[in-house]
Amino acid sequence: MVQVVKADRGPLIHIHYIERTVHGNGIAIKVWGEMKIAAKEYVYARELKLNTFQNLPLTTETGDHHLYTVQKYIYHKGEYDNYASVDIWSAAGYEMLASGRDQSETPAPNTLPSDGSIWLNFCVIGE
Repeated sequence: MVQVVKADRGPLIHIHYIERTVHGNGIAIKVWGEMKIAAKEYVYARELKLNTFQNLPLTTETGDHHLYTVQKYIYHKGEYDNYASVDIWSAAGYEMLASGRDQSETPAPNTLPSDGSIWLNFCVIGE
């Protein structure tokens, strides 16, 4: 069952699965889900059902036929109640045609495809 987390100031988060691994004196938690977020927003460890996170791989999910690049920076990795800032980039690029030999230039979009935001898939690792 999907858990929905909506922060007052930021992303909409859908958590699909949480895995807890206890080994010796350590606990590792992996959280799989997706978030709808705009550029220059923050996502906190608490919003992802964690005390802290160390790794946050993000992939874009969009029906728009354009390249979006996501960059994040995790502040104070492994420290209690840390957060990550998310930047989303889009550049004018080329779309391959069906023949595979030619390219047609496509202009960069002015806004993100989902109400000024974009859906990102994640599998965060933390405690």
